[in-house]
Amino acid sequence: MKLRVVGVMLLTILLTSTIGMAATDVLSVEQAYLRGNAKVFIFQPSPEGGVKLLKQGRLRGLVSLRTESKKWEVKQTTKNLHATPTPLVIYFTKDGKIGVKSFQPGKPLKLEGMFPLEKVVEPSVKPELKLPLTARLRYKVRSLLSTSSCPWGYEELNSRYCVLENWEYLKDSYYADSKTFTEWVPFMGLKVRTEGFKEIRTISVSWGLQLTTSTKSMWTLSVDGIPVVDFGDSYSGSTLKVSYAPEQEIETANGYIDRYLNLPLKYVIVFYNIPVYDKWKKEYASIPIAGTYPLEIMMSGYYSIGETDLNRGYTLTDHLVNSQFPTESLETKTKVIRTNYRGSYPNLVFEFQGSSGYTFYSTPIGGSGASWLWSKLPVVGKLSLTFSYSSVSQSATTYRVDIEQGAPNQLYYASILERSLELANSNNVEVAMYFTTIDDGQDSSPPCVGNFCPSSFDLRAER
Repeated sequence: MKLRVVGVMLLTILLTSTIGMAATDVLSVEQAYLRGNAKVFIFQPSPEGGVKLLKQGRLRGLVSLRTESKKWEVKQTTKNLHATPTPLVIYFTKDGKIGVKSFQPGKPLKLEGMFPLEKVVEPSVKPELKLPLTARLRYKVRSLLSTSSCPWGYEELNSRYCVLENWEYLKDSYYADSKTFTEWVPFMGLKVRTEGFKEIRTISVSWGLQLTTSTKSMWTLSVDGIPVVDFGDSYSGSTLKVSYAPEQEIETANGYIDRYLNLPLKYVIVFYNIPVYDKWKKEYASIPIAGTYPLEIMMSGYYSIGETDLNRGYTLTDHLVNSQFPTESLETKTKVIRTNYRGSYPNLVFEFQGSSGYTFYSTPIGGSGASWLWSKLPVVGKLSLTFSYSSVSQSATTYRVDIEQGAPNQLYYASILERSLELANSNNVEVAMYFTTIDDGQDSSPPCVGNFCPSSFDLRAER
């Protein structure tokens, strides 16, 4: 009899546990521990477009969310490398700062302020709010008791700023939206711009990518133009390996050449216009925030690309496919070199990321995504798509460029792109971008990088 009772109890526990797990799986409930005390908005882009408000308020401790993650997973049944966008936490601390971090299940999230509000707020029109009767009564009592100088629909953050109390008071989608894009995106690129007696006749390149499930999809964010990255999910799916290493030298067209290695990418762009109120200036304002998240690299397997594949499809092109060369608003390393008596310069650029300890690389968003974001939130600044992998992972990137036949004993300069971004839980990190411009410095008004103008042919020359 006792054994029967014990068996029934065990069966009941097992069934309850199974039902609980099934419910959690269906509802896609995720939990994380929030350390600190802040005014918090938690959003997640939806697969069908738009954003879902998951939770808001002054949150701390263990927080449970019913997320959109399961919906994303159902839509992404593919063998290609793919990831689900994590929820985004936008929060305000009492010392007048804002922070933006991703919500990762099971990991503690420290609500420390990242940027002072005065650095990221932009003047804005008064938002239209639909306040329920209870909220109106509450604000009426506050104004009679003079406990707050915040306008209706806002709550006090500190002596200067008020923040929107309830996101659901907002009437329209002007303040938040998302859209998913599928297009070819350049992962590596090269421009050579030479002519006359300094013409470069041939170059050689060796480019390669190997992306595995050890690759992580990053949130690349812009908080009023300040670039931030934070970790998302690891990829699921099959390995992708693409190499472009022509055996022969590549001839230029009278000293000019363009080459781009592109991959088909599905990614989501999300933006938020967070309403605040500045009591000192007595004006309404908002904080423009935008982010990108790579969802799927829409090819898998092994590909060896050669010059004969140029413009046979979109993987290797001599022109940018619906995008822009990432030059503006980015930091640039300028390398000034002198060719030898043969006119060659090996290893003009040579970078390898993988076990070397580098962990991030980035590429510009496609043209369709850039156009949509510009139409929605033009003040947010340029965005890129960022990937990460650990120093012991099997994912790797190599990018090499050599000058084979240029003018002998002449100066050239190469502009090598990189981004300096703030890692949400750490200090700034250097993020490589594999796009290089080689120039002869003969332009009548060449670009200067920082205080350095290579056209003067003096390595110490400054503006």
